[in-house]
Amino acid sequence: MKKKRLRRHHTATRIEIKLMLGTVLLVGTLQGAQAQVLADTLNRQRLGEVVVTATRSGAERAKLPQQIQVITQKDLRATPYQEFTDVLKKNASVDVIQYPGLLAGVGIRGFRPQSSGLNQRALLLVDGRPAGTTNLATLDLGSVQQIEVLKGPASALYGSQAMGGVVNVITRQSRGAVRSSLFTEYGSYQTVKLGGATGGNITEKLDFDLSFSMFDRAQDYKLGKKGLFRRELDGAEATKLYADGTSLSTDDKRADGQRRRYTKLNYYSGALRLGYQLSQHWRLDVRGESFVARNVQSPNDVYYGDLGNTTKDIERANLDVGVTADYDHHQLLVRAYTSKETNNNNTLYTGNTPIAPYRSFQSQYLWKGLQVKDIIKLGRQSITVGLDHNEATSNSLRYNATGANLAPFNPNYELNTTGIYAQGQLSLLEDKLIVTPGVRYDFITYNVKQTDLLTSFTPGKTTNPFFSPSLGAQYELLDGLRAHATIGRAYVTPDAYNVAGYSQTSPNATKQVSITQGNADLKNENSVTWDAGVRFGRPTTGFSADVTYFATQVRNRITTRTTNPAGETTPEGYTVASRTTYVNANDSQIRGLETELGYDFGALADNRYSLRVFAGGTRIFKAEDITNNLDNSQTKRDIFNVAKLSGNYGVTYGSTENGLNARLTGHYAGYRKDTDFTDVKSPQITYPRYMTLDFSAGYTFAGKHTISLLVNNLTNENYYEKRGYNLPGRNISGRYSINF
Repeated sequence: MKKKRLRRHHTATRIEIKLMLGTVLLVGTLQGAQAQVLADTLNRQRLGEVVVTATRSGAERAKLPQQIQVITQKDLRATPYQEFTDVLKKNASVDVIQYPGLLAGVGIRGFRPQSSGLNQRALLLVDGRPAGTTNLATLDLGSVQQIEVLKGPASALYGSQAMGGVVNVITRQSRGAVRSSLFTEYGSYQTVKLGGATGGNITEKLDFDLSFSMFDRAQDYKLGKKGLFRRELDGAEATKLYADGTSLSTDDKRADGQRRRYTKLNYYSGALRLGYQLSQHWRLDVRGESFVARNVQSPNDVYYGDLGNTTKDIERANLDVGVTADYDHHQLLVRAYTSKETNNNNTLYTGNTPIAPYRSFQSQYLWKGLQVKDIIKLGRQSITVGLDHNEATSNSLRYNATGANLAPFNPNYELNTTGIYAQGQLSLLEDKLIVTPGVRYDFITYNVKQTDLLTSFTPGKTTNPFFSPSLGAQYELLDGLRAHATIGRAYVTPDAYNVAGYSQTSPNATKQVSITQGNADLKNENSVTWDAGVRFGRPTTGFSADVTYFATQVRNRITTRTTNPAGETTPEGYTVASRTTYVNANDSQIRGLETELGYDFGALADNRYSLRVFAGGTRIFKAEDITNNLDNSQTKRDIFNVAKLSGNYGVTYGSTENGLNARLTGHYAGYRKDTDFTDVKSPQITYPRYMTLDFSAGYTFAGKHTISLLVNNLTNENYYEKRGYNLPGRNISGRYSINF
């Protein structure tokens, strides 16, 4: 019993520290004696930092030279959201591409965001293993303990895809007495949210976590109308740039204030973890997770009105089994995992004519793998060594209205990787100097498989190795003031559509089409990134800051080249207005500056309350592809869907005395470029800037009941992450939650 009490005390202390040092706000929700304990703790001790695990070993964030942003549970509760993507973009300075019908991707440090395929430039993880999805929108929020965003190359840790960084979702692992929470929320567009979580020890050796959540939007949402910031930012127009050098301004106020049809949405998610302490040192954890979304309405581009709207069904299931051991000098992990995600897309129109819905396309992703890791500790020094084996498969099918098979848009393919790695965490000069050397060697097998009815490519298998070194260092110049720098190499393989895909748009009124086609000669894309900066953080002062400059050189960049061929026709007799091909750009460059600033005025009052102002963002100086053309000239083009400036700012308030908390935050995205596929010539288009505000406030009483008000898009902006796929205008909801 004594050991059990000590373990519970240790767990409670760790949870308390994480709650008190959330990166965005410090909100007291305790009353009476609990509030006094919290206030006394703040006054008595200098608190430790939040522990992060994105570096594959638990370490205090202040002792890592890498740039890592942490989104805590408090941030989650205070953020108005429709899905995981909203939480990420409103709390971390990243780029996203986001559609209304549960489809989204993330980009970090100038790499373009992607929402599908196995060659992402930002790696999605759950507890350090592949997330089981390439779609950011389907990540589960119900079981989240915190979200870590590691910025910079991480191929030395994780292999392929981690070029711009890593999003690592950390799930709950409850110990001690069983604790539970429930919430219900209702708001605009007849939106209902329900959720709950419970976890703790069932017996002395057996513990668990169970969570569930439901989201149902029963009414189509309205788009914003006018909006304060659109007027101030001159955001009423987008600009097209054609291949011949001509440009055209186009209205960006389309559908202001209108009801956006086909935007009803519902989804369910849940997770269950069981853990068993096998012995003093060894334990077993089994975790399963499920995400289900039925009849997801996916509107087409606003340009087409209601034409081309579709629905889809999404199912995803993850399972992982891990055995861990904790000794004085070793922390071992052996984990096996498997994931399956299936998307069924349904067609509702033929041309301009509504028809009986039928399944027209199915995509399926499969992951399975094994992770073996040992964290070796020698005094203040540690080294993490391990082996990863991952097998990822992408399959697709296409059907006509009668259910007969058609040739899919891209072939089926596999990406198998086996990598060995080592990462050091060296503490020198009495912890003033931290050095993190790392190295990884991957064996990659890329297999484009023979695919029924698809004859526009040659199947083949290629195996090649890749070496990814990294080095980081941090030195404490003064108490709380640290200089830090990292350098690393990263890579990503092309996917099947890049290599062998083919798509053709429907002919317009003049029988013109646009064609996108793969390139069998593509090479692996790889990069070298370095960053350097200074940070300050000392909890007793209430002030924190970080300024970091980063630069990336990309070789064999995978991008597209669009031409407007003259006189070319398809076998059906249509005129080819534009042809887009995937190519390896010769010399792509990314440079930028990241900043974070925050001050808590509560430090002036012995932390009896928190009143924190903060701002953070990423300024991109250059994110450019340079492509050699067939005539030996060069074309320079900005990397698509990357904002010149993006960031978040706000003010938060929390009191340990009356249980009141409030938060007002803003999200800004600057100019971005993309391709306008609604124009048959597929010109580049520059998106205007946008900014949104969110507000939340809650009051906790009796130590466990909380009533909250959440307002998303306070100023009713009509905005988008992907042009034509505008996101909801102002929406308001009320929430009741209970902890027991």
